Amino acid sequence: MRWTLGVGLLAVLVSLLAGQAKRSDPPPFIYTAALRYEAAAWNQGAERFPNGSHLVLVARQGRREVAPGFFASADAAVSYDGHRVLFAGRPARQDRWQIWQTDLEGATPRCVMACGDDCIRPLYLPDGRVVYTRVAATGSAIEAVPPEGGKADVLTHTPGRYLTSDVLRDGRILFELRGDLFTVYPDGTGVESLRCDHGPRRSGSRQVSSGDVIFSVDGGLARFASALAVQEKLPPAGLDTAGPVAEVAPGRWLVAARARSGGAWAIYETTPGGGALETVESPRGMQAVEPVAAGPRVPPRDFPSGLVPTRSTGNLLCLDARESKTPIAGAIHSVRLYTQDVAGGSQALGRTAVASDGSFYVELPADRPIRIELLNAAGASLRAEEHWFWMRPSEQRICVGCHAGPERAPENKVPEILNQILSPVKLLGDHGQTQ
Repeated sequence: MRWTLGVGLLAVLVSLLAGQAKRSDPPPFIYTAALRYEAAAWNQGAERFPNGSHLVLVARQGRREVAPGFFASADAAVSYDGHRVLFAGRPARQDRWQIWQTDLEGATPRCVMACGDDCIRPLYLPDGRVVYTRVAATGSAIEAVPPEGGKADVLTHTPGRYLTSDVLRDGRILFELRGDLFTVYPDGTGVESLRCDHGPRRSGSRQVSSGDVIFSVDGGLARFASALAVQEKLPPAGLDTAGPVAEVAPGRWLVAARARSGGAWAIYETTPGGGALETVESPRGMQAVEPVAAGPRVPPRDFPSGLVPTRSTGNLLCLDARESKTPIAGAIHSVRLYTQDVAGGSQALGRTAVASDGSFYVELPADRPIRIELLNAAGASLRAEEHWFWMRPSEQRICVGCHAGPERAPENKVPEILNQILSPVKLLGDHGQTQ
């Protein structure tokens, strides 16, 4: 086993000895040490670690850099067997962020994905692929690539700033977009808001063993539990916190925190019940963020994709367009669907009638932005989606309503539209043909 120290990090790691936990040392973990940390910079396409950064592995044997000699390393993700670690790295200052992998025992890092853009926030998928965020000047996208490398599969198909966060136990990818949390399956299907409650800006999300999703909001921690349709704030700790949390043992979380007046981020230990924090790592003159447990864990469920890549369309069945969290003023007569034109404006795909129970069934172009508008009998707009979603090739998607939220369950009955038609209404514009 190699335990080596980068020259630039030696003084920092010596100072870590002053920041030990008051209780017994936690199990091994990794965190990112940086001179500067701009957590929200990715929302503007800017650099989170403008002066470089170093991943530090903390274990009983001591402390060492995960990627010695790199100008910057961050975004550690440990394999399910606890033997390997993915990370985003820049060997030299002039290099772009690329996806790398190394052994936790200590080995020369190997490049997994060399991007023409910056690629950050890698995660292991249970099928062996690696999912990550590709960052370009105009926005970002989520992609997945086989472990041996090769052509990446693009999973997101609308403009925006995406950031991968975690892989949930049911196999979905958790990501951030527009200050909220969303999920998508590893083949890019079923994209939806995690809760659709339009809460405050959320970031740094990760699922823990209880099944709860823990995230940062308003300088503290909050959670989504399976029984909760809206977020629940955890008890305040008197410090600002920056997710994600690292569950290093049952009832033991690590989280980055700092004084509310500002100052350096350090790694603290807390409990699921919140309350007081205890310092674990506090490198002098550095920011300590992004803690990750460095041990084995149960892999998520493997999602068996049924997509047919040769298809160019997908089918959408809405059970009741009238179903909404907020009342819709007026009777829904039809729906109009849009995609985007080359200039980024809305381009109508077509319009179709809504059945008496609010259901409709349409065929839409795959891998393109899609937006729905509800119309009355006169063709006037009653409600229109503000943002875009997408369909994958051959995806068969069912939604409860036009703004019902993913926590809603449908009524157990056959939608009226399926008593009227057997095939979906084609709303393809000039973007797709059935094969």
